[in-house]
Amino acid sequence: MTRRSRDGRPDGPRSILYLHTTSEVGGSDVSLVRLVEGLDRSRFRPIVALPSDGPLVARLEAAGCAVAIVPRMTKLTSRRGYGYLARFALNYPLAVGALARLVRRERVDLVHTNTIHNLYGVGVALITRRPHVWHVREIVWQSGLVRRLERRLARFADRVVVTSDAVGAMFRDAAGALAPNVRTVPNGVDVAAFHPGDPDPRVRGDLGQPGAGPLVGVVCRLDAWKGVDVFLEAAALLRDLVPSARFAVVGGAIAGQEDHARDLERLAARLGLDGVVRFTGWRYGPADMPEVYRALDVLVLPSRQPEPFGLVLLEAMASGVPVVATDQGGPREICVADETGLLVPPGDAAALAGAVRSLLDDPGRAREMGRAGRRRVEALYDQRLTAQRLAALYAELLDV
Repeated sequence: MTRRSRDGRPDGPRSILYLHTTSEVGGSDVSLVRLVEGLDRSRFRPIVALPSDGPLVARLEAAGCAVAIVPRMTKLTSRRGYGYLARFALNYPLAVGALARLVRRERVDLVHTNTIHNLYGVGVALITRRPHVWHVREIVWQSGLVRRLERRLARFADRVVVTSDAVGAMFRDAAGALAPNVRTVPNGVDVAAFHPGDPDPRVRGDLGQPGAGPLVGVVCRLDAWKGVDVFLEAAALLRDLVPSARFAVVGGAIAGQEDHARDLERLAARLGLDGVVRFTGWRYGPADMPEVYRALDVLVLPSRQPEPFGLVLLEAMASGVPVVATDQGGPREICVADETGLLVPPGDAAALAGAVRSLLDDPGRAREMGRAGRRRVEALYDQRLTAQRLAALYAELLDV
């Protein structure tokens, strides 16, 4: 652990090891980058363990964070079948051993596991006798077996950090009481990077709206539960009602669901949306997203299943863009209905189209919602607040 001075006090910043099982850049990955960016380096030294090289490595190193590649780490998922789960179990002791050696070599003071689908932190913390923070950013509904396993293991963490009350509900008992080691710390956004401003005409053109008409977008990976099909059905309803409107799907296919991405493009063609909807794929990186949001008139989050949080809502709201989301999960907590955005039933294309049209028909109301959203993000979801809350939690566990 961190060296101590003669009077027993820590000598220098305390080392925090973050365990993360993907090297790509998505919602939980961006949140991790923002977390380490906001840490007070005079108090804490971040190290991130990743399974491989990838886009996330450069983002973390640019944030001044040390990165350790530990190939033994793999992501827990039930989507790849029982054979994959068996291989995960057989590999688990080897991965924990590699991470324990990293903890001792780097004199790590605390282990912070990022996302619930990373089970290594439990074993590493127990073996090395370090405090363990488990950051849960997901609602597990795909597999009852995995959900029960992860909930049971979370009991061994010193603190379980959940990003929303919707996520925290997984850790409530039959009487509705929250487990005593659970703390709620919402994700944050860089309010300096994401801010209102005039849209770039070139970005609007790239997104399919070269003219002065409205541009409505969804920003997400093309996962089946994200409800992009509902967005396309709503776009088809709006096409004749608002002929000048154009629609953008910003995000690409994910591994294992490439067929779904192709199905969405075929659905758009069947709905007669050629020239009306543009699929960007993974054209835009994290650095491009502030301009993407500013190019939109409305941001839609049409998820069929409850969103654990809804980071894209924060980014759009910080950019002064009104939002429409499904009335469940994290969006219900982030948005103030009819003040910072509109909430609609999941899977209801007609309700989604009606909500979007109400904002397009009343630009003054849309602008006021955008301003109210910006104020809410500044007050509650500035990423500096997230870093401060987690720093206080670290200090509590490390007694510093």
